[in-house]
Amino acid sequence: MYVDGVAILARGIAARGPAGIVFANLDLRVEPGALAVVAGPAGTGRTSLLLALSGRLPLITGYLDVSGHVLPAQAKAVRQLILPARLRPGYELENKHRVREAIMERRLISGVSERSIDAALDKVRIAPDRTALIDELHPAERLLLAVALTVAAEPAGILVDDVDAGLPMSARAQVWAGLREVTRTGMTVLASATDPPSGDVELIPLPAREPDRPTKVLDLQEEVTR
Repeated sequence: MYVDGVAILARGIAARGPAGIVFANLDLRVEPGALAVVAGPAGTGRTSLLLALSGRLPLITGYLDVSGHVLPAQAKAVRQLILPARLRPGYELENKHRVREAIMERRLISGVSERSIDAALDKVRIAPDRTALIDELHPAERLLLAVALTVAAEPAGILVDDVDAGLPMSARAQVWAGLREVTRTGMTVLASATDPPSGDVELIPLPAREPDRPTKVLDLQEEVTR
């Protein structure tokens, strides 16, 4: 398996949620095939940023380009490039399904083959009991199963929210190792965590640093002419 991962460029982006501004004045660059980790305490907009970078939350200002697709105008194309493996709340495996049922459902929805799913499970180094309930799996194995089911469709990028939530250190290491294996296919991994891993990650810290002067909003024409 090899895919062309997404590249992301953002300048001065901001987004608003029901309770107000969730992040603002944020600049970032993510290279194709990177493990990019949005890191910060709860309430700093980690999930909202993942949603925005994947075309699922509109920006109120700033410039955002995902592999040549400028948001918000081309958000639909970006949503097809970047698929969620886990986003909280609302996008997780159903705990009362059995592993085999989750696999069958993903095959029906995504049209992926059993062989592709087996290869993705091998990639993240798990072999879950297919008769077990999702809720019976270890949290690390449950998360990596969600990752594998998404990777099997070979998107250009995946979203993995709250990687370290509820995991002991040894289990966190297992999950981060699995995500690094995914990036070796060329796929871009956009993750969020309270405590990011060390090493070869592209760190996106939140809350965003306040700029020394007001951030200028870049429009598409200005970006093209640079």
